[in-house]
Amino acid sequence: MTKQQIEVIEKYMETMPTDFGNRTLARKIIVDNAGLFSPDDLDNVRNRIRYRRGALGKDHRKNAREKFVREEMKPSEYMKQYLKKGDKLAPEAWKLPKHNKKVLLISDLHIPYHDLSSINTALDYGFKQGIDSIYINGDLIDFAKISRWEKDPNIKTVPVEVDMVREFLEGLSALNVDIYYKLGNHEDRWNSYLLGNAPELYNLDRFQISDVLGLDDLDIPLIDSKQRALFGHLNVVHGHEFGQSIFSPVNPARGLFLRAKTSVIAGHNHQTSSHHEGNLNGKQTACFSTGCLCDLEPMYRPFAYTKWNHGGAIVDVEGNNYSVQNFRIMDGRIVG
Repeated sequence: MTKQQIEVIEKYMETMPTDFGNRTLARKIIVDNAGLFSPDDLDNVRNRIRYRRGALGKDHRKNAREKFVREEMKPSEYMKQYLKKGDKLAPEAWKLPKHNKKVLLISDLHIPYHDLSSINTALDYGFKQGIDSIYINGDLIDFAKISRWEKDPNIKTVPVEVDMVREFLEGLSALNVDIYYKLGNHEDRWNSYLLGNAPELYNLDRFQISDVLGLDDLDIPLIDSKQRALFGHLNVVHGHEFGQSIFSPVNPARGLFLRAKTSVIAGHNHQTSSHHEGNLNGKQTACFSTGCLCDLEPMYRPFAYTKWNHGGAIVDVEGNNYSVQNFRIMDGRIVG
């Protein structure tokens, strides 16, 4: 390395902060002095900077210039020059607003394969109990036509399904309670279809699920598919977030307990169940799965009613405390 090059390097070191990264500073010197350095000089320039900073090992510390030596710092403080904070893709938990104290939780309507009688029963019961909000816990729409399964040519088209859901949400919004909408695995079919067939449209506003279903127009907050909600200390998920693993235990609620290890309520399995356990420290954990509000005899599973049932839940929330009334519906009646 020439005397001129060394002088330029040390001049930069005198003017730049000592916490400026070695490689970053070396790149800047090369770019600013293209006539004196070439890109191939990067390692040589970086090593000269490290040499003057006393960072080439203890045998070379005596050659460091004191004003270039970094102050003593923790390894983590030193390493932050080389690695920035990682990206976090998972959304933060959504929290039920504090003014909501009694929530009707419904899920799995699968419009247009909904069961109108059960929906009406759930709504009437919720308002009789004095609810102040409705939380739609996923799979409001079916999106059958764009699923990966074999399709009956007679099933309704996506525009028909979307119009039916928009009308339903418009009706709910007129009931003067807060409405919240959590996406489930059937809503995921929309993004999967776009990514597989028209990825160029995926990030356009008009193709976002909130725009397609008119949620912004109705001022209905959207909870993401992989985002959990918190009703006090009760976690609320659709259920697909855990994959297939909650299907195999005694009931879905026990499957939720085995995976979540904390109190949680979910839909997705179309089955009312509950599971409660305490530990030696006296901490209680309660898990629930809710029934559905869709047809119990779908074409693809004609005897689903042997496992599935209609139902929903009413969740009372006071601060972090909660209580759950996980109700079943039979023949248009609440049966507990």
